[in-house]
Amino acid sequence: MERIALVTAAPSLQRRLTDVLTSKGWGVIDWDFSPAAEKSAADVIVVESGSLDRHPQLPWSERPFVVLVYGADDPFWQSPYARRAMGVIDRDDPDQGFIDAVAQVLSGRGWLSPELVPRVLASMPVRERPQARPADCIGQLTERERDIALLVAQGLSNSEIAQQLVIGRSTVKFHVSNVLQKTRCRDRAQLAVLMHSGGVVEALRAA
Repeated sequence: MERIALVTAAPSLQRRLTDVLTSKGWGVIDWDFSPAAEKSAADVIVVESGSLDRHPQLPWSERPFVVLVYGADDPFWQSPYARRAMGVIDRDDPDQGFIDAVAQVLSGRGWLSPELVPRVLASMPVRERPQARPADCIGQLTERERDIALLVAQGLSNSEIAQQLVIGRSTVKFHVSNVLQKTRCRDRAQLAVLMHSGGVVEALRAA
C-alpha cells in the first residue's frame, strides 16, 4: 500500500486531504507527529507551500513531493523549491485533482493543476538555451542521480535499480525523471546514448 505523508499547517486542510487520499486506499501519514520510521516509508510527500520554509529538508530529500499552492501568484514559484517539486496543485482544486496529482507522481510522472497552466506558461521567460556538452549535462546531476544514470545506461529497469540501490521504485522514478529533465533527454534510450558519448560513463566510474 502506498503511503502519503502530509505536511500542512491547517487542521481543516489536513482532514480534507486525509479523507480524499484514504478514499483511494492509500495510507496517510501525519508528518509532524509520525515516528521517523514511518516518515522514511512515505512514497510521496504532499506539502503546503507555506510549510516548506518550516521544513526546508523536505525538498532536498529523496522523496518525491507535491506542493499545494495559493494560485499562480504564490511565492512558491519564485523559490528554489519550484525546481524540485514533482507536482503542483492549487488549494482550490476539486478533490479529484489531488487524487490525480498524487497518482501521477506515484507513477513517476509530474503534475500541474490544469487551472494553473495558462498563467504559469504566460509567466515563463522565452530564451534560447545553448547546447550543452554531455559532460556539462552530467555535471548538473546529484551523486545519487549519477548512480541511477549509470544503471539506466546499463539497461537496468526501475525495479532492478531499486533492488540494487535498496530504495523504493517510486524513488527511482523520481530520480529518473529528474535526470531526464536535467539532461534534456526525451527517454531512457536517449539518456543511455548520452551517457556512452564523450567518455561520460568511464569518467563517472573512475570518479
